[in-house]
Amino acid sequence: MKALLAACLAAGLAFPALAADAPAPVDALYAELARVPAAERTKRIEEGAKKEGRLDLVHTWRGPLARNHVALFKKRYPFLTVDFVDIGSQDAGERFVAEETAGRHLTDIFSMAVPDMSQVLKLGFAATYPTPATANILPAYRAFIDPENRWVPYYWSEHGLSYNTDLVKGHAPKGWFDLCDPYFKGNASYDPGELRFMTGLYTMLGAAETERLIKCIGANQPIISRGHEQRMTLMLAGDHMMQGDNYLYQGELAKRKDPSTPFAIVDGAPVLGFAGAMVINKNASHPYAAALLADWALSEESQQYTAQQFRGPVAIKHPYLPEDAQIIPYGDTPPDLAEMLQGWWAKYVRGK
Repeated sequence: MKALLAACLAAGLAFPALAADAPAPVDALYAELARVPAAERTKRIEEGAKKEGRLDLVHTWRGPLARNHVALFKKRYPFLTVDFVDIGSQDAGERFVAEETAGRHLTDIFSMAVPDMSQVLKLGFAATYPTPATANILPAYRAFIDPENRWVPYYWSEHGLSYNTDLVKGHAPKGWFDLCDPYFKGNASYDPGELRFMTGLYTMLGAAETERLIKCIGANQPIISRGHEQRMTLMLAGDHMMQGDNYLYQGELAKRKDPSTPFAIVDGAPVLGFAGAMVINKNASHPYAAALLADWALSEESQQYTAQQFRGPVAIKHPYLPEDAQIIPYGDTPPDLAEMLQGWWAKYVRGK
Protein backbone atom coordinates (compact mmCIF):
# COMPACT_ATOMS: atom_id res chain seq x y z
CA MET A 1 0.00 0.00 0.00
CA LYS A 2 2.80 2.43 0.85
CA ALA A 3 4.45 1.89 -2.53
CA LEU A 4 1.14 2.27 -4.35
CA LEU A 5 0.37 5.48 -2.47
CA ALA A 6 3.80 6.89 -3.31
CA ALA A 7 3.33 6.05 -6.99
CA CYS A 8 -0.04 7.81 -7.07
CA LEU A 9 1.41 10.85 -5.34
CA ALA A 10 4.28 11.09 -7.78
CA ALA A 11 1.98 10.78 -10.77
CA GLY A 12 -0.69 13.13 -9.49
CA LEU A 13 -3.34 10.43 -9.92
CA ALA A 14 -6.51 9.63 -8.02
CA PHE A 15 -6.04 7.42 -5.00
CA PRO A 16 -7.35 3.89 -4.50
CA ALA A 17 -9.53 3.14 -1.49
CA LEU A 18 -7.56 3.12 1.75
CA ALA A 19 -8.06 1.12 4.90
CA ALA A 20 -10.82 2.29 7.24
CA ASP A 21 -8.32 3.67 9.77
CA ALA A 22 -6.18 5.43 7.12
CA PRO A 23 -6.47 9.16 6.42
CA ALA A 24 -8.71 10.28 3.57
CA PRO A 25 -6.90 10.40 0.20
CA VAL A 26 -6.66 14.21 0.09
CA ASP A 27 -5.33 14.33 3.65
CA ALA A 28 -2.86 11.55 2.81
CA LEU A 29 -1.64 13.53 -0.19
CA TYR A 30 -1.11 16.69 1.85
CA ALA A 31 0.61 14.82 4.66
CA GLU A 32 3.02 13.33 2.12
CA LEU A 33 3.68 16.73 0.53
CA ALA A 34 4.43 18.20 3.95
CA ARG A 35 7.34 15.81 4.32
CA VAL A 36 9.22 16.82 1.18
CA PRO A 37 11.55 19.83 0.74
CA ALA A 38 9.82 23.08 -0.16
CA ALA A 39 11.16 23.32 -3.72
CA GLU A 40 10.21 19.74 -4.52
CA ARG A 41 6.81 20.25 -2.89
CA THR A 42 6.09 23.30 -5.06
CA LYS A 43 7.17 21.45 -8.19
CA ARG A 44 4.95 18.47 -7.40
CA ILE A 45 1.94 20.66 -6.68
CA GLU A 46 2.31 22.54 -9.96
CA GLU A 47 2.85 19.34 -11.95
CA GLY A 48 -0.14 17.71 -10.28
CA ALA A 49 -2.31 20.77 -10.97
CA LYS A 50 -1.28 20.72 -14.65
CA LYS A 51 -2.43 17.12 -14.93
CA GLU A 52 -5.72 17.92 -13.20
CA GLY A 53 -6.23 20.97 -15.41
CA ARG A 54 -9.21 22.27 -13.47
CA LEU A 55 -10.27 23.94 -10.24
CA ASP A 56 -13.80 24.36 -8.87
CA LEU A 57 -13.93 27.27 -6.45
CA VAL A 58 -16.47 29.14 -4.34
CA HIS A 59 -15.19 32.67 -3.64
CA THR A 60 -16.92 34.80 -1.03
CA TRP A 61 -15.54 38.10 -2.21
CA ARG A 62 -18.29 39.45 -4.40
CA GLY A 63 -18.51 40.78 -7.95
CA PRO A 64 -15.43 42.42 -9.51
CA LEU A 65 -13.46 41.93 -6.29
CA ALA A 66 -13.70 38.15 -6.68
CA ARG A 67 -13.47 38.10 -10.48
CA ASN A 68 -10.28 40.14 -10.57
CA HIS A 69 -8.70 38.06 -7.82
CA VAL A 70 -9.43 34.86 -9.74
CA ALA A 71 -8.20 36.48 -12.96
CA LEU A 72 -4.81 37.13 -11.33
CA PHE A 73 -4.59 33.49 -10.31
CA LYS A 74 -5.55 32.29 -13.79
CA LYS A 75 -2.96 34.60 -15.36
CA ARG A 76 -0.32 33.15 -13.06
CA TYR A 77 -1.39 29.55 -13.82
CA PRO A 78 -2.91 29.60 -17.34
CA PHE A 79 -2.92 25.81 -17.54
CA LEU A 80 -5.90 25.68 -15.16
CA THR A 81 -9.54 26.06 -16.09
CA VAL A 82 -11.12 27.75 -13.07
CA ASP A 83 -14.86 27.43 -12.61
CA PHE A 84 -16.02 29.64 -9.77
CA VAL A 85 -19.04 31.30 -8.22
CA ASP A 86 -19.05 34.22 -5.79
CA ILE A 87 -21.59 34.12 -2.97
CA GLY A 88 -21.77 35.29 0.64
CA SER A 89 -19.64 33.55 3.24
CA GLN A 90 -22.55 32.14 5.23
CA ASP A 91 -24.11 30.86 2.01
CA ALA A 92 -20.78 29.26 1.09
CA GLY A 93 -20.67 27.40 4.41
CA GLU A 94 -24.21 26.12 3.90
CA ARG A 95 -23.41 25.10 0.33
CA PHE A 96 -20.29 23.21 1.44
CA VAL A 97 -22.26 21.25 4.04
CA ALA A 98 -25.16 20.56 1.67
CA GLU A 99 -22.92 19.28 -1.13
CA GLU A 100 -20.86 17.02 1.09
CA THR A 101 -23.80 15.72 3.08
CA ALA A 102 -25.39 14.68 -0.20
CA GLY A 103 -22.14 13.01 -1.26
CA ARG A 104 -21.70 15.41 -4.17
CA HIS A 105 -18.08 16.55 -4.18
CA LEU A 106 -18.62 19.48 -6.54
CA THR A 107 -16.27 22.10 -5.09
CA ASP A 108 -12.53 21.75 -4.48
CA ILE A 109 -11.94 24.81 -2.33
CA PHE A 110 -13.99 27.48 -0.58
CA SER A 111 -12.97 30.99 0.43
CA MET A 112 -14.96 31.90 3.54
CA ALA A 113 -14.85 33.73 6.84
CA VAL A 114 -13.68 31.60 9.76
CA PRO A 115 -16.82 32.40 11.83
CA ASP A 116 -18.89 30.67 9.11
CA MET A 117 -16.95 27.39 9.23
CA SER A 118 -18.49 25.88 12.36
CA GLN A 119 -20.57 23.16 10.69
CA VAL A 120 -17.92 22.46 8.05
CA LEU A 121 -15.35 21.80 10.77
CA LYS A 122 -17.74 19.95 13.06
CA LEU A 123 -18.68 17.53 10.29
CA GLY A 124 -15.05 17.00 9.27
CA PHE A 125 -15.40 18.21 5.68
CA ALA A 126 -12.24 20.36 5.68
CA ALA A 127 -8.97 18.80 4.54
CA THR A 128 -5.90 19.06 6.73
CA TYR A 129 -3.47 21.16 4.74
CA PRO A 130 -0.13 22.04 6.38
CA THR A 131 1.69 24.49 4.15
CA PRO A 132 4.94 26.45 4.46
CA ALA A 133 3.10 29.39 2.85
CA THR A 134 1.81 30.37 6.29
CA ALA A 135 5.37 31.34 7.22
CA ASN A 136 4.68 34.50 5.18
CA ILE A 137 2.04 35.65 7.67
CA LEU A 138 3.19 38.61 9.75
CA PRO A 139 3.48 38.27 13.55
CA ALA A 140 0.47 40.54 14.14
CA TYR A 141 -1.76 38.08 12.25
CA ARG A 142 -0.36 34.69 13.21
CA ALA A 143 -3.20 34.16 15.69
CA PHE A 144 -5.41 33.66 12.63
CA ILE A 145 -3.56 30.41 11.77
CA ASP A 146 -5.39 27.20 12.64
CA PRO A 147 -3.16 24.87 14.75
CA GLU A 148 -4.87 21.92 13.03
CA ASN A 149 -4.24 23.29 9.51
CA ARG A 150 -7.89 23.09 8.45
CA TRP A 151 -7.80 26.48 6.76
CA VAL A 152 -5.23 28.86 5.27
CA PRO A 153 -5.88 32.47 6.37
CA TYR A 154 -5.09 34.99 3.65
CA TYR A 155 -7.00 38.13 4.67
CA TRP A 156 -8.88 39.46 7.66
CA SER A 157 -11.95 41.61 8.26
CA GLU A 158 -12.32 44.14 11.02
CA HIS A 159 -14.93 45.74 13.18
CA GLY A 160 -13.79 49.04 14.65
CA LEU A 161 -14.93 52.40 15.96
CA SER A 162 -15.44 55.19 13.43
CA TYR A 163 -17.29 58.47 13.32
CA ASN A 164 -18.46 61.38 11.17
CA THR A 165 -15.95 64.20 11.64
CA ASP A 166 -18.46 66.87 10.56
CA LEU A 167 -20.91 65.87 13.29
CA VAL A 168 -18.47 65.11 16.10
CA LYS A 169 -16.87 68.38 17.16
CA GLY A 170 -14.45 68.43 20.09
CA HIS A 171 -15.76 65.14 21.44
CA ALA A 172 -14.00 62.47 19.37
CA PRO A 173 -14.51 58.97 20.80
CA LYS A 174 -11.45 57.22 22.23
CA GLY A 175 -12.63 53.74 23.20
CA TRP A 176 -15.42 51.18 22.99
CA PHE A 177 -17.33 52.37 26.03
CA ASP A 178 -17.77 55.74 24.32
CA LEU A 179 -20.65 53.97 22.60
CA CYS A 180 -22.37 54.56 25.94
CA ASP A 181 -21.50 58.26 26.17
CA PRO A 182 -24.69 60.40 26.40
CA TYR A 183 -23.09 62.70 23.80
CA PHE A 184 -23.78 59.93 21.24
CA LYS A 185 -27.28 59.11 22.49
CA GLY A 186 -29.46 58.20 19.53
CA ASN A 187 -26.46 58.70 17.23
CA ALA A 188 -24.75 55.30 16.96
CA SER A 189 -25.91 52.53 14.62
CA TYR A 190 -25.74 48.73 14.71
CA ASP A 191 -26.92 45.73 12.74
CA PRO A 192 -29.62 43.80 14.62
CA GLY A 193 -27.86 41.44 17.03
CA GLU A 194 -24.83 40.61 14.86
CA LEU A 195 -23.00 37.67 16.41
CA ARG A 196 -19.68 38.49 14.71
CA PHE A 197 -19.67 41.90 16.36
CA MET A 198 -20.69 40.62 19.79
CA THR A 199 -18.24 37.70 19.66
CA GLY A 200 -15.43 40.19 19.05
CA LEU A 201 -16.60 42.25 22.03
CA TYR A 202 -16.70 39.12 24.19
CA THR A 203 -13.19 38.11 23.13
CA MET A 204 -11.90 41.59 23.92
CA LEU A 205 -13.78 42.27 27.16
CA GLY A 206 -14.89 38.99 28.71
CA ALA A 207 -18.41 38.16 29.88
CA ALA A 208 -19.10 40.78 32.55
CA GLU A 209 -17.81 43.77 30.61
CA THR A 210 -19.49 42.63 27.38
CA GLU A 211 -22.82 42.42 29.14
CA ARG A 212 -22.21 45.88 30.63
CA LEU A 213 -21.37 47.32 27.21
CA ILE A 214 -24.41 45.78 25.50
CA LYS A 215 -26.60 47.01 28.36
CA CYS A 216 -25.40 50.59 28.02
CA ILE A 217 -25.64 50.41 24.21
CA GLY A 218 -29.31 49.60 24.68
CA ALA A 219 -29.76 52.45 27.14
CA ASN A 220 -28.19 54.96 24.72
CA GLN A 221 -31.01 54.74 22.15
CA PRO A 222 -29.15 52.84 19.41
CA ILE A 223 -30.11 53.06 15.75
CA ILE A 224 -30.77 49.48 14.56
CA SER A 225 -30.64 48.98 10.81
CA ARG A 226 -29.60 45.95 8.75
CA GLY A 227 -26.71 46.32 6.33
CA HIS A 228 -23.14 47.42 7.02
CA GLU A 229 -22.69 49.29 3.75
CA GLN A 230 -26.03 51.04 4.06
CA ARG A 231 -25.32 52.19 7.62
CA MET A 232 -21.88 53.48 6.66
CA THR A 233 -23.41 55.44 3.76
CA LEU A 234 -25.96 56.94 6.13
CA MET A 235 -23.33 57.88 8.70
CA LEU A 236 -21.17 59.60 6.09
CA ALA A 237 -24.23 61.44 4.81
CA GLY A 238 -24.81 62.89 8.29
CA ASP A 239 -27.60 60.61 9.50
CA HIS A 240 -25.76 59.76 12.73
CA MET A 241 -22.43 60.31 14.47
CA MET A 242 -20.64 57.00 15.00
CA GLN A 243 -20.48 53.23 14.62
CA GLY A 244 -18.74 50.29 16.22
CA ASP A 245 -20.51 47.47 14.41
CA ASN A 246 -19.08 47.98 10.94
CA TYR A 247 -16.24 47.28 8.52
CA LEU A 248 -13.79 50.17 8.50
CA TYR A 249 -12.69 49.64 4.90
CA GLN A 250 -16.01 50.97 3.60
CA GLY A 251 -15.34 54.39 5.11
CA GLU A 252 -11.69 54.35 4.05
CA LEU A 253 -12.64 53.51 0.47
CA ALA A 254 -15.10 56.41 0.43
CA LYS A 255 -12.42 58.74 1.76
CA ARG A 256 -9.90 57.53 -0.80
CA LYS A 257 -12.35 58.42 -3.59
CA ASP A 258 -13.18 61.80 -2.01
CA PRO A 259 -10.70 63.15 0.58
CA SER A 260 -13.38 65.50 1.95
CA THR A 261 -15.44 62.52 3.19
CA PRO A 262 -16.12 63.15 6.90
CA PHE A 263 -14.76 59.84 8.17
CA ALA A 264 -12.27 58.96 10.87
CA ILE A 265 -11.22 55.79 12.67
CA VAL A 266 -10.67 55.76 16.42
CA ASP A 267 -7.07 54.59 16.02
CA GLY A 268 -6.37 54.14 19.72
CA ALA A 269 -9.20 51.66 20.22
CA PRO A 270 -8.63 47.91 19.68
CA VAL A 271 -9.86 46.51 16.37
CA LEU A 272 -11.90 43.29 16.35
CA GLY A 273 -10.66 40.95 13.62
CA PHE A 274 -11.61 37.61 12.11
CA ALA A 275 -9.84 35.78 9.30
CA GLY A 276 -11.01 34.93 5.83
CA ALA A 277 -9.43 31.72 4.62
CA MET A 278 -9.11 29.08 1.96
CA VAL A 279 -10.72 25.80 3.05
CA ILE A 280 -9.97 22.76 0.93
CA ASN A 281 -12.61 20.06 0.56
CA LYS A 282 -11.53 16.80 2.15
CA ASN A 283 -13.04 15.13 -0.92
CA ALA A 284 -11.63 17.55 -3.50
CA SER A 285 -11.55 16.20 -7.04
CA HIS A 286 -8.58 18.47 -7.85
CA PRO A 287 -6.46 18.53 -4.67
CA TYR A 288 -3.27 19.75 -6.34
CA ALA A 289 -5.05 22.70 -7.95
CA ALA A 290 -6.72 23.50 -4.62
CA ALA A 291 -3.34 23.47 -2.89
CA LEU A 292 -1.94 25.75 -5.59
CA LEU A 293 -4.66 28.34 -4.95
CA ALA A 294 -4.33 28.12 -1.16
CA ASP A 295 -0.59 28.80 -1.36
CA TRP A 296 -0.98 31.52 -4.01
CA ALA A 297 -3.48 33.36 -1.81
CA LEU A 298 -0.55 34.17 0.51
CA SER A 299 1.76 35.21 -2.32
CA GLU A 300 2.97 38.79 -2.79
CA GLU A 301 0.76 39.10 -5.87
CA SER A 302 -2.43 38.09 -4.07
CA GLN A 303 -1.61 40.05 -0.92
CA GLN A 304 -0.89 43.23 -2.87
CA TYR A 305 -4.24 42.90 -4.62
CA THR A 306 -5.93 42.42 -1.25
CA ALA A 307 -4.33 45.59 0.10
CA GLN A 308 -5.16 47.59 -3.05
CA GLN A 309 -8.82 46.70 -2.51
CA PHE A 310 -8.58 47.97 1.09
CA ARG A 311 -9.12 44.51 2.55
CA GLY A 312 -6.81 43.27 5.26
CA PRO A 313 -3.79 41.33 3.96
CA VAL A 314 -1.95 39.11 6.42
CA ALA A 315 1.49 38.83 4.78
CA ILE A 316 2.14 42.51 4.04
CA LYS A 317 1.44 45.85 5.71
CA HIS A 318 -2.18 46.85 6.20
CA PRO A 319 -3.35 49.52 3.72
CA TYR A 320 -4.71 51.96 6.31
CA LEU A 321 -4.44 50.72 9.90
CA PRO A 322 -1.31 51.82 11.82
CA GLU A 323 1.31 49.17 12.46
CA ASP A 324 0.80 49.44 16.22
CA ALA A 325 -2.96 48.86 16.00
CA GLN A 326 -4.16 46.45 18.67
CA ILE A 327 -5.96 43.58 16.95
CA ILE A 328 -8.33 41.29 18.83
CA PRO A 329 -8.49 38.04 16.79
CA TYR A 330 -11.50 35.75 17.13
CA GLY A 331 -13.20 32.92 15.29
CA ASP A 332 -16.55 31.20 15.42
CA THR A 333 -19.19 31.49 18.15
CA PRO A 334 -19.93 28.30 20.12
CA PRO A 335 -23.69 27.66 20.50
CA ASP A 336 -23.75 28.34 24.25
CA LEU A 337 -21.92 31.66 23.77
CA ALA A 338 -24.21 32.61 20.89
CA GLU A 339 -27.24 31.97 23.06
CA MET A 340 -25.84 34.11 25.87
CA LEU A 341 -24.89 37.02 23.58
CA GLN A 342 -28.20 36.98 21.75
CA GLY A 343 -29.95 36.84 25.10
CA TRP A 344 -28.17 39.99 26.26
CA TRP A 345 -28.96 41.77 23.01
CA ALA A 346 -32.63 40.79 23.25
CA LYS A 347 -32.85 41.87 26.88
CA TYR A 348 -30.99 45.16 26.74
CA VAL A 349 -31.30 46.37 23.14
CA ARG A 350 -34.50 44.86 21.80
CA GLY A 351 -36.14 45.08 25.22
CA LYS A 352 -37.52 41.55 25.15
